[in-house]
Amino acid sequence: EGRPRRRPAPPPPLSLPDKLDDPPAEFVCPISHQVMSDPVVGPAGISYEREALRQWLSVRKIDPTTQASLDMGDVYANFSLRGLIARWAAGQSGGGVIFGGGGASGGGGASGGGG
Repeated sequence: EGRPRRRPAPPPPLSLPDKLDDPPAEFVCPISHQVMSDPVVGPAGISYEREALRQWLSVRKIDPTTQASLDMGDVYANFSLRGLIARWAAGQSGGGVIFGGGGASGGGGASGGGG
């Protein structure tokens, strides 16, 4: 009854090609400045690469963009953005993107999630 719900484990990061030309700004992590392979979204709706945000929050306990209090428990996998990045990268590389553990399904209607 009063048990907290457990979040499912996040899927493994996408395996992206080494060279990706002119990525849309929404696909680039504001911390690492790299195309995200494991995007997460925080309460403000801004997406970050999971590992870059984890490292940031190990030193500072604030959102890098909004400066609001933040910890990893406040963020969720951004499956919509992940699917958009995977499709875009597949087009860049001729289809060489690996989705990992099957966690990304390309549902429609996504608007990204960058900031």
